[in-house]
Amino acid sequence: MALPTTSITERILRKRAFEPACEGSAYLRVEPDLVLGHEATIALLIKRLREAGKKVFDPSKCFFAADHFVPPATAERAGILRQYLTFVDEEDIPKDQLFRGISHQLLVEDPRCRPGALIVGADSHTTMAGALGCFAAGFGSTDILAILATGHVFMIIPKAMKITFTGTLPEHIVGKDLALAMMLRLGEGGGGYRALEFVDETDGLPMAGRMTLTNMAVDCGAKNGLFAPDATTRDFMTTRDASPPDSFDDLLIGSDEAYEDLITIDVSSMEPLVAQPGSPADVAPVSEAAGESIDQVFIGSCCGGRLADLHEAAAVLRGRKVQPGLRVVITPASQQVYRDALLDGTVQDLIDAGAMVTTSSCGAYGGIDKGILAEGDVCISTSNRNFRGRMGHRNARIYLSSARTAAAAALVGRVVDPREIGDAP
Repeated sequence: MALPTTSITERILRKRAFEPACEGSAYLRVEPDLVLGHEATIALLIKRLREAGKKVFDPSKCFFAADHFVPPATAERAGILRQYLTFVDEEDIPKDQLFRGISHQLLVEDPRCRPGALIVGADSHTTMAGALGCFAAGFGSTDILAILATGHVFMIIPKAMKITFTGTLPEHIVGKDLALAMMLRLGEGGGGYRALEFVDETDGLPMAGRMTLTNMAVDCGAKNGLFAPDATTRDFMTTRDASPPDSFDDLLIGSDEAYEDLITIDVSSMEPLVAQPGSPADVAPVSEAAGESIDQVFIGSCCGGRLADLHEAAAVLRGRKVQPGLRVVITPASQQVYRDALLDGTVQDLIDAGAMVTTSSCGAYGGIDKGILAEGDVCISTSNRNFRGRMGHRNARIYLSSARTAAAAALVGRVVDPREIGDAP
């Protein structure tokens, strides 16, 4: 079968496009299948929607979570949450996703997130859903306001880059290491308004690792990131939905001429990586940062709080004790992740090691609650951003790593190569 001469992203968008904004315009009017939102962003739009005299165009297409201020830690944030919940009530928006975890994790747990879907979100990391072969991207507040009011948005089809991972994954190398390798290659802006289309030619990158890559696509400036659907996609959907998925024949990766750039990353000799404080693109082998003392370990966020991340942490911490006096905060990305980790004994292993397990929410990652950093604190985190002030005080320092690397640091109280620590006996 000949490969298509256009990117997957272009095919999805053109299939859902109505017409250009005006004759000759590159902007197309597209209609999304789902609109993701949460209290921290949607609350900003309520007044403007009311002033325009508009109602939500189709409440059934709203995938609205409550994940930032859950439970609220201040009276101000409680007020924002209350305003949002009142809006959800008034607009008859479904409430089934409220208080269940981080919106992006809930989205990939939902059967409506599937190959070929077109999903827009009032949050930049909506890109994570592209791991399942759909177009998923964050949009600004004006665009989201227009979508809520009219059901469509105008956009330019992004040019595409193909990123192929090859080789055999070494021990202790996971999706987060690949995402950091991508950040090192592209920088914070190298993917500027591109579609990053990933091809897995390794010995098998699990779905959780793919989600980490598409999650961080936006952190190098991309509009969206996606994996071409394959056997891994089929297995994930069959387990999630208790039924086999539709055919993927119309979502094959494009031929080389469909892409503006072609990048190949061989993982075979890759070392565990970290992003050093200040930028997710300031990436180095963990051995170069080893030795710095830390005050907190954070394993959580939409990027690093999945069940696979908790399993990686438990593999290192099981039967051991974290460094005395070190804060180890673990925040499952959703209630389902939390429940599964409870049932399989992972939570007990983590607590027995000395970690604190918190409510499923964004929590410490956004400097919201449950793990905010003080001036001078050093944290190693499984999240996706480590800008100054991101998790609390502007003069705190944040390293980004995989859950395995973060758990190894928890045992010794400093940044360390997880291969030196190894898994628990």
